[in-house]
Amino acid sequence: FRSYQSNMKHFINDVRKDLKAPNMPFVIGLMGQNGSKPPKGAMLTVQQAQLAMNDVPEFKGNVKAIRTDVLVDKAAEELYPMWRMRFEEWKLTGGDFAYHYLGSAIWFNRIGKSMGDSMVELMKGADGG
Repeated sequence: FRSYQSNMKHFINDVRKDLKAPNMPFVIGLMGQNGSKPPKGAMLTVQQAQLAMNDVPEFKGNVKAIRTDVLVDKAAEELYPMWRMRFEEWKLTGGDFAYHYLGSAIWFNRIGKSMGDSMVELMKGADGG
């Protein structure tokens, strides 16, 4: 946990330094392929380390980590165990395995919107409104 957390913090600072943008906003989409299931093991460790970026004092107002598991496409998640038997339906719902968010356009859309909304929020804070 600590090394991932430390590396994430260094990564953000290194990118900012390289781009000469010390307050460049960052949005982090937490690893969330667990969907509705509670994260465990390495996934839980990574999620906790990513989420910890919200608590780094110097990142306040310019870094935001958002959960992606809570944005799960429940229809795709429910259908996934039977995707081979219900392939025609699956092609309209998902398109990949769990580690790729089931290939769900709905899930990806929700993640993109949440990340975009978070970036807009950070950018408004950066320029005062």
